[in-house]
Amino acid sequence: RASALGFMSTTLAHRAPARYDALTSMRRASSRHASTAPRRTCGRVSARDSDDAFNTFVPRRRRSKRTLSDGDEGHSARTSERRREDDDDDDDGVGIIDDAALVASLRPVYEDERALADAKAAARERDAAAYRARQAARDARVEACTHVIVVEGGADIRAVRIKANVSKASAKVVAIRHRGAFARANTGEMDVKSERMDEIERLSVKYAAPIVVLFDADSAGRQLRNAFLKRFPLAEHAFMGAHASSAKVDGKWHAVGNVGVEHAEGEDILQAIARARVACVHRHEFTRESLATWGLVAEDANADVWAPFGGVVNRRRLVGEYLGVGDCDARQLLRQMNLFFTADEVREALDALPGRGEPIPPKMTDGFADRARRRDKDDNQDDDNDDDDDYKAFKFALGFDPMAYTPPGQAPPGFE
Repeated sequence: RASALGFMSTTLAHRAPARYDALTSMRRASSRHASTAPRRTCGRVSARDSDDAFNTFVPRRRRSKRTLSDGDEGHSARTSERRREDDDDDDDGVGIIDDAALVASLRPVYEDERALADAKAAARERDAAAYRARQAARDARVEACTHVIVVEGGADIRAVRIKANVSKASAKVVAIRHRGAFARANTGEMDVKSERMDEIERLSVKYAAPIVVLFDADSAGRQLRNAFLKRFPLAEHAFMGAHASSAKVDGKWHAVGNVGVEHAEGEDILQAIARARVACVHRHEFTRESLATWGLVAEDANADVWAPFGGVVNRRRLVGEYLGVGDCDARQLLRQMNLFFTADEVREALDALPGRGEPIPPKMTDGFADRARRRDKDDNQDDDNDDDDDYKAFKFALGFDPMAYTPPGQAPPGFE
């Protein structure tokens, strides 16, 4: 109604000034009355709803959902009546509070100007003390935080927190596998979203702490580590080999031999974090000839002289898993060794390789352990399922499979 009256008043402003003034007064009074009038409690319009000065519909105020006592109902009725009285008296200036009077009523009363100045100085001192306390607490948190540790998933966070006993004050632990990691469609390699990278960078700047990358010893961990190397060249990289981060028993989610940070012991996690290192991009200590000397690459694939020792493929895989970079080809392994590892660490991995004629450990990284357990479970279910055996016997007796798909327009075998 107020908007309609406003349109009418704007239209008539240039035609009849007297009518324009009257409509303006009606619009103002209508707005005040509509804002204070009781709202309707139901959707049906009745004659009681036209109780304003202009004999038009005014929505009533909605009743409170809580159950009112007798005293509350009386108080509500008195409040509504007082609002109506104030609205009727608005034209006479009754009930309107002056701004100066309102400010004076809210201002504390002091004896003199000196007392007011002392109160203001005390308030400023309290604010400054609170600010200094917050700043000191922030400085203490920044000083206590030594690392921003980046892991793959929530299970890795729990391993770092609980097994390694890394407190929240001493390090910030961030997971990227579920919130920021994804596989690129064109290559299938794992990468990290830029938004997640920005969050990690803000944490590092806020706490003035270095970034420590701690990923699984598999191909996905190596690909994620390369993504961090591109974004944070000065980030520190911590490594745990498959021998130190393998599941010892079957769990609810992973089988024996599954490789991941969540399976490592607390001491191994702390040692890996303490031995974290920055990548040396321009180092070329290891060459392809070094790999050929160690039996990690063969110049002639048909003449593998390292076959009695497991073959170059298995030897290269075992060295990568021991170092913590996962299964690699020759070029990837050579790059990882020059980036992160010393000659002593590589020699330790070579000494752990099986000798002549010794069995080669199977591959457990990249989900191989979990898939092997699922295959064993399926085989056991097939052996114990008598219904499948009965159905096979039934198919053999019929000479065809009655559940096989038959294209439209063709008869099943035996029903031509």
